[in-house]
Amino acid sequence: MTLDLRRTFTRQETWRTWQLQGYVCNICRRAIPFDLMQGDHIIPWSRGGRTSVENLQAICGSCNLRKGSTPQQVTSARFAIDRIHPTIAGLRPWQAEAMPIVMSHLGHEPVLVEACPGAGKTRFGLEVAYQLVARGEVSRVLVVVPSLAIADGWSRSASSATPSSPTLPLRTQREWRPVDPIGDDWLGAIITYQSLFAVTEMFLAHATDPGHRTLVIFDEVHHAGANAAWGISAQEAFAAGAWGILSLSGTPFRTGRDPIAFVPSEHGNARPHYRYSYDRAITDSACRPVQFVEARGETTFRTADNEVHSVTFDDTEVPQTRERGRLRAAIEWIGEGSIAEQMLQDANQYLLGLRARGDTDAAGLVVCIDCDHAARVADHMASRVLGFRPVVACSRLFDENDPDPANAIRLFRAAHDPWIVAVNMVSEGVDIPRLRAVIYLTNRLTLLSFRQIVGRVVRTDPANVDDHGRVYIPADPSLLDMARRITENADLLPPPMVIITDGERALRIGGEDGSGEARGSFETLGTVGKQGGAFDTQGREAHAVLIACARLFIEREGLTGTDPESLALAAGDAPELLEALLSLREEG
Repeated sequence: MTLDLRRTFTRQETWRTWQLQGYVCNICRRAIPFDLMQGDHIIPWSRGGRTSVENLQAICGSCNLRKGSTPQQVTSARFAIDRIHPTIAGLRPWQAEAMPIVMSHLGHEPVLVEACPGAGKTRFGLEVAYQLVARGEVSRVLVVVPSLAIADGWSRSASSATPSSPTLPLRTQREWRPVDPIGDDWLGAIITYQSLFAVTEMFLAHATDPGHRTLVIFDEVHHAGANAAWGISAQEAFAAGAWGILSLSGTPFRTGRDPIAFVPSEHGNARPHYRYSYDRAITDSACRPVQFVEARGETTFRTADNEVHSVTFDDTEVPQTRERGRLRAAIEWIGEGSIAEQMLQDANQYLLGLRARGDTDAAGLVVCIDCDHAARVADHMASRVLGFRPVVACSRLFDENDPDPANAIRLFRAAHDPWIVAVNMVSEGVDIPRLRAVIYLTNRLTLLSFRQIVGRVVRTDPANVDDHGRVYIPADPSLLDMARRITENADLLPPPMVIITDGERALRIGGEDGSGEARGSFETLGTVGKQGGAFDTQGREAHAVLIACARLFIEREGLTGTDPESLALAAGDAPELLEALLSLREEG
């Protein structure tokens, strides 16, 4: 057999054939835009078919994917029900409440559900998909997520051997190429926004596969700005091709002048069909309450005008530039006796106490400014805090799908290591249930970023007594204000773009650290840390003096079931305990 020397048809040949066919795909007979049509050999080229107009048909990407592969069943829109399994656990109250609302709108309009981190959005999305497939409403599900780490979480939830969410056979990018057919053994696929952008026409083909009706689930949908690349590709692939669109978000957000694809809005704010807030989740015991522990002390730094300033976190009348410099020095300077070391040492003692009390795999996360900062923090923890180097997950490519940090996170999730140091890899959607503490050593100061980071420790764990998360933060007014507003239903702006400059390796983040200065124009000279106060999402507060008294009380009484911050906060509800602690004030 002799193969034709010319392998492919020209676009002009395909255009003419498409016209002669009546502007439809020659196989499924659907009217498809020419940009999504492909020239195909009627007799395959590999079997001797000639690359000539007599052997040419214009077909859509979906039919071209299917042609030549194992035939798929296209006459029915039902997926074999024996290949999916329902959850063995009942729905949470909010999920049961949201389900009829979502079901009544899906198939008629795009639906947005907003539920706080840790509330169970993934499980809810899988339950929606299961019910629609079981009813025969849809036969294909495509889940779009921001990163491979989040895709892994969806895959785990959809394929658990003892599922707390429905078991659905969804392929992931780690085992499948989007240019291949999905196949009838699979209900659908879990993909990233970047993959959708890279091969948009392929996902249009999957969504419009003849005989299938497709549900598309967008996780953390605020990434899909309607006028940005990811949002544009989402609209091109699914606006007309999907049977239904369900968008999920863990944090409220505003649309403003930058609308989000498939998200209804009203007066510049996203308008969810159903909202489940963090304060309600705490009340329902669906999420942990969170304690915030302040770090105070003195900072010394030199500004661009060559002036040296010493500013403490107890100083109240501070110009904004010095206030920013104070925070910057506190999170950048890693040294003996520093504010950062105070946070690292206190948080590590807290984790050691949790592990000693039976929470044997309790873990913590340190969120840093950049990879160099993360390396310095890890080195300091190895030499002065842990005695060994913690896990570091940082992408110098600034890519959430960089395989090295992605694999580090995957291994850390299943391991016993106590600490992971990261920049932005462990943020929204990354589920590490054993995380109990976060140290906030980053200059990300937007409310959206703050809530996403705090959200890493709100996932409840009924196996642990006195289950709560803890966040260690410098006592910066902006951070304290965001911490106190963590349970409010604020509509948030998307995070500003981070611009990395070369040469001086400066990180300019005008919307994040507020300084607008290149890092080279600022120099930290040192910091000295001291104990700050604490407060929690239940409205309790404890001054630093009371925490010091609680530490002394624990040592004197030999208590092993608590820690100073928790005991001091509990004293606010127990007058006798409060009196006992305050009696030690002079000794403390």
